[in-house]
Amino acid sequence: MTHISNSPPRASSRYPAAALVASVTLALLELAPPWAAGPGRAELHNAVGQLARYLASLFTPAPSLVRAGSDRARMAYELFLCGEALLMAAFICLLWWRIRPAIRAATWLDTRLLSIPLLTVQLLIGVALDSLAFHLIFAMQLAALLPLRRALAWLALQLLLGIAMDAWVLARAGIYLSDNGIGTTLAILTSERCVLLLGFALAYMVLQEQQGRMRLAASNAQLRATQSLLGDTVRASERMRIARDLNDAVGHHLTALNLHLDLALRQSASQLAGQPATALATARELSLSLLAEVRGVVSTERQESGIKVRQALQLLCAGIPSPAIELAMDSRVDECPPAAAHTLLCCVQEAVTNTVRHARATLLTIDIQADSHGLLARIADNGQGSGGAPEGNGLAGMRERLSEHGGMLCTGRSDGNAGAVRHGYCLEFSLPLAGARA
Repeated sequence: MTHISNSPPRASSRYPAAALVASVTLALLELAPPWAAGPGRAELHNAVGQLARYLASLFTPAPSLVRAGSDRARMAYELFLCGEALLMAAFICLLWWRIRPAIRAATWLDTRLLSIPLLTVQLLIGVALDSLAFHLIFAMQLAALLPLRRALAWLALQLLLGIAMDAWVLARAGIYLSDNGIGTTLAILTSERCVLLLGFALAYMVLQEQQGRMRLAASNAQLRATQSLLGDTVRASERMRIARDLNDAVGHHLTALNLHLDLALRQSASQLAGQPATALATARELSLSLLAEVRGVVSTERQESGIKVRQALQLLCAGIPSPAIELAMDSRVDECPPAAAHTLLCCVQEAVTNTVRHARATLLTIDIQADSHGLLARIADNGQGSGGAPEGNGLAGMRERLSEHGGMLCTGRSDGNAGAVRHGYCLEFSLPLAGARA
């Protein structure tokens, strides 16, 4: 039994770490101005500031002729800073929860049932903070984690809520601005939100570039695996041709030579009173020895004509940058004939390609076993599953290849029967070797 596991790519953990560092940095930059301004000059114009002023008014007396009201301003300022810090920390924690490297290995409850509530909480926090920086982070998160149509819908909702919050804040501050000033300020703030579109487009381009590199790496791994299998097939075919040529040409000629030498020995023995010529005896021994060596070479070439399908599969799995692949193979896999080896490699390639392109998985397990009837393979991932989508041309091609050899293909959802793999997509197929040899 052979176990192969390719290490997870560094890029899968590099991007979440960079996003976390950027979020913490932006949070500190957002808190720095009100912290430096102090209670008297800090601007509390967002929803958090309005709530802080309301709570401060409940616990402190109002300003009067004998009271300046500095205690109310101080409490509102402290509540504002605490509220901003808590909301920013909650936003960053939710962001990390959604983009952490092990997100696709989580359960279905984490990835699907909680997806919309978590996004809603993040969006509301961003609207409450009324911070362009956190709105930008949320927009880039949408492009990186959601399908394009859903991400655009969330982006439109984010823009509308952000503009509504700006209008509400300006309306609350209307005593300081004229009607024209409110309209102009709202137009400026709305135009500034166009940067969310740029951030969304940038994140989407980065995602497409990363997926393109993964597809290119997968194609290169498939090409190397196919090249390895093709090389073994060509070498095996050439060995068989050489073995047949040796057996048909040299072997037959040596056999005829031995017959003639045996006849010559008998004739020389009758002419020389039963004593055969020494040279003829030596020639016959050499001919017999050479014939035995030729037969040995032919047998060896026929025995070494197997296909190294395990090496081809290892090359395929080692060249995939993401997801991580755990490959387990029976040592008898290399005993399958060329036709079965080619079918096995094509089926595994198709399964790996589907996982890379559609599953959004972090782990793929491939288990190939052999018994007296043939090969049994189970391939499962921890991705998002098929979602009820109909089978494509790839799976149809797998069924056709397997049916040609008498095999079968079963597909379905992975329900945790493969150890660390949970809730993804699984396919199992059988490949009888007798049908492949026929």
